Amino acid sequence: MKVRFILPGIFLLFGVLFLVVNMMGAGHGPSTFDFILYFSFPACLLTGLLDSFLGGPGLLWFLLCMVAGSVQYFFIGYFIDKLLQRRRRLKARNST
Repeated sequence: MKVRFILPGIFLLFGVLFLVVNMMGAGHGPSTFDFILYFSFPACLLTGLLDSFLGGPGLLWFLLCMVAGSVQYFFIGYFIDKLLQRRRRLKARNST
């Protein structure tokens, strides 16, 4: 199983749902997908700092934040894949 592709895919799916729910609700109550902003916080912190220095449209910075978050979750999935591969290798070595 390739966790490195599953984690960013789920993250981007929730990011799209965040945009769709906020467009459909148009400010008529709290969004149920606000947790996406907290999930992408470490990567979005960097894009938020650039936003404060450079300015520009908010949607562009949000999309850059989503891209940075998906890269972040790609690397997390990559390390999980490497740890699982190492565990399988050690398990196969110990069984023989």
